[in-house]
Amino acid sequence: MVSVSVVIATLSPRDEIEAIQDLEEHTFDDFEVIVCDESPVTKARNEGIKRASTDKLVFLDDDSRPRPGYLRKADEVLESEAAYAGRTVHPVDDVFARHFTNHYDWGEDPCYVNHFWGCNMGVHRSVFETVGGWDEQMGWGHEEKELARRVRSAFEIRYDPDLVVEHPYASSITEYWKKQYKLETKSPYYWSKCGISRTDQLKGIVCEAFDPLNYVRITPLATVTEAGSTVAKTAGRLRGLLDDEYHRGDLGEVPDIDRAPEAVTELTE
Repeated sequence: MVSVSVVIATLSPRDEIEAIQDLEEHTFDDFEVIVCDESPVTKARNEGIKRASTDKLVFLDDDSRPRPGYLRKADEVLESEAAYAGRTVHPVDDVFARHFTNHYDWGEDPCYVNHFWGCNMGVHRSVFETVGGWDEQMGWGHEEKELARRVRSAFEIRYDPDLVVEHPYASSITEYWKKQYKLETKSPYYWSKCGISRTDQLKGIVCEAFDPLNYVRITPLATVTEAGSTVAKTAGRLRGLLDDEYHRGDLGEVPDIDRAPEAVTELTE
């Protein structure tokens, strides 16, 4: 049996997945890669957990580019920690790297943090057995935040700056705006799971939409990016509030995680 299971949710063919190409070039080879192409992403990740043959579970996106030594360090960290968040680097020196990706980096020293990101994170199987799996009704959008909230109810999340993954935040300003809109359509569902009433949700949306500080940054390009993002976020949140799923208050139970009886894994050579 290998030591680490890497779970990647994607619709791309296996031979086109950048993350796998990078991992296979590293010196650490005691791992398996499990590719799941189900939708939504949360369902795919749950399926990956079930199919994994190990208890050390690493989650990457298909376009994550883990740097050399990544899995060896992940194996080491998950030996003693319940979950980890790595350092994620936007690989281009542009407006996103300079102004919009500070949340990816907690600094030079290891510490405990309150969330992780699906493009660069690890969780021990025992955590899922305790708090349940990914919320499959969440889909893409705050799913890591929702899971982290449950994880922190019983465990800690360790940030290690040596767990470095390059991952593009956005390739253009318009793509960033679309990403923000899609993300925020799931905000009302997440807020409802946090016990925030629909009235308070609407108040919060309005307050943020009319706060002038949400439309300005230090440079003209960053200001345009931020202003468009605020508009996109507001539209996405309002769309989420109008969705019938949220009107019904349909907050689904998170699935229990059991290893598949005959897990089929995809081993690296």
